[in-house]
Amino acid sequence: MLKQNRRPAETVLLCAESAARGTGGDGPGRGGGRRASAKDRSPACHVSYPKAPAGRKGCMRYVALAVIIGTLVVSLVVFVSTAAAGDAGNEAGAVPDTTEVETDRLTDSFMKLSEAQNQAYQATLRQKELESQLERRRQEAVDRFGQWGPELVEAAEAYGQDPAELYRVMYCESKGDPYADNGVNKGLFQFHPGTFAGTPYGSASIYDGRSQIFAAAWMWSQGRQGEWTCF
Repeated sequence: MLKQNRRPAETVLLCAESAARGTGGDGPGRGGGRRASAKDRSPACHVSYPKAPAGRKGCMRYVALAVIIGTLVVSLVVFVSTAAAGDAGNEAGAVPDTTEVETDRLTDSFMKLSEAQNQAYQATLRQKELESQLERRRQEAVDRFGQWGPELVEAAEAYGQDPAELYRVMYCESKGDPYADNGVNKGLFQFHPGTFAGTPYGSASIYDGRSQIFAAAWMWSQGRQGEWTCF
């Protein structure tokens, strides 16, 4: 472009030099001389003008072509960038779905585990409360019925009897001595050996205090309280 743009300037310079020589003579310092003919002036002034417009048109064509190419390049870059951003957006959009599913699964597992742990904890609390109640009742039974109090309470509950009534008859029969023996009847409730053998606890020793208490409670549940003189 720079070479093409210098040609009009060079042409103008040649025109000026030609005009200056038009009045000059054959040598320097000469005031006169022949005038330049039309043939001498015309080539210097008009030889390059027809080519100047063609150079400018070519330059414009290059500029237009460069603009078009630049526009295409920019459009291509924008298209590629947009496509890449779209793909990244799609990938980013797909991540929450997987993350959400995984989060839901972990949350569900955590809730189930937490529920199981809570149920186990509640069961432990209930067991401790039951043990505490049993211990409290045992102590109350001991305070009320002596060393056989817990067995009296347990047997009374098993067969729907009154532990205080069982205690009263037992104390009347043996004073709470499991080895009490009057020659015929034996143990806490002074069972006859044959009668004791006929109870669900008859396989145990007749001197086993716990077995005597449960055997007596069982007989009472059968309506046989009248077989004890202390009843």
